[in-house]
Amino acid sequence: DIESQPFLEAIRQMAIELPGRCFFLHLTLAPEVMGGEMKTKPTQHSVRELRSIGLQPDALLVRCARELDPEVRRKVALFTNVPHEAVVCGVDVDDIHKIPLALAEQGLDEIVVRRLGLTCAAADLTWWHSIVEASAVADAEVRIAMVGKYVKLRDAYLSLHEALRHAGLKTFSRIDIRYVDCEEIEQHGTSALDTVDAILVPGGFGNRGIEG
Repeated sequence: DIESQPFLEAIRQMAIELPGRCFFLHLTLAPEVMGGEMKTKPTQHSVRELRSIGLQPDALLVRCARELDPEVRRKVALFTNVPHEAVVCGVDVDDIHKIPLALAEQGLDEIVVRRLGLTCAAADLTWWHSIVEASAVADAEVRIAMVGKYVKLRDAYLSLHEALRHAGLKTFSRIDIRYVDCEEIEQHGTSALDTVDAILVPGGFGNRGIEG
């Protein structure tokens, strides 16, 4: 993408001007094709493109549906000139809060610290563990109606959706968010809200007739 070239050139120059103070982590994808084979060609090609403009990743974070086989990781390391231990799997998870734990288990934080020559204590992930545990043992459920104009475009309310989920983790509650089109309420009344515990109306989206 031509728009990214100035940014890539900037970080290339930064690595030269600040030797030993830059760490390049390259995110790639290892798609799984029919038969369950994990394809590493996209990763190899992506790294080759970076190296052609003077950028060598210090570590690779490979998005994948399941853990890469040791042989596949060895192959990726060999053809990208990245140490074997620095080929980290970003396996799909059912909860985004599990990602830091998964990366720490593979030693990504230690790789970064060692590469930058930092002296620091081991990462304390107690808080992250508590979040994941809270999600697993939630013993209550709260049904919230999100009443808006753009409920068919869920990304329009993504920040609110995630804020509610985080609040649920804090209170050990499962948050069941039900999206309700404000025009449906205007036309058919408020029966769609009868079974919820709370109602949230996002501001600034022109929900005419709802705020009042």
